[in-house]
Amino acid sequence: MKKIVQEIAILLWVGVVALIGNTINHKVPIKIGIIGMLILVAITLAGIIIEKIVPLKLPMVFWISVIAVLVTSPLNPYGAFLDKQYLSKIDMLALTTPVLAFAGLSLGKDLKLFKKLSWKIVIVALTVYTGTFLFASVIAEVVLRITGRI
Repeated sequence: MKKIVQEIAILLWVGVVALIGNTINHKVPIKIGIIGMLILVAITLAGIIIEKIVPLKLPMVFWISVIAVLVTSPLNPYGAFLDKQYLSKIDMLALTTPVLAFAGLSLGKDLKLFKKLSWKIVIVALTVYTGTFLFASVIAEVVLRITGRI
């Protein structure tokens, strides 16, 4: 029970920091931003709870993704409304900023372990970044050509 309370607190803190960034950077009204962020926090929290309850060994991201798809799906009578009115107003960059800050803080905690990885981690990181960028670019190019946008 203590862990779920911690997870809720972390989700709310990330939501607040992302909301501040989203409101300042994209001039989204605070009321719309709060509702959109609460929807995202609720989806994430539901995924966390389902992952703990369901006996299948599937990653938490799977459950969060399934819930997000169901919430915004055309099968949900309110899906398009929620997506258009609230969720589309939340900028992904505003969400990644606090997450990356927490990741940096957690890495600082394990600095000795990071030092043991030595220079090899730089090669792995650069390979991952390059591969992600290239494949995302290829996928975007293919989809844009198929849809006739370019």
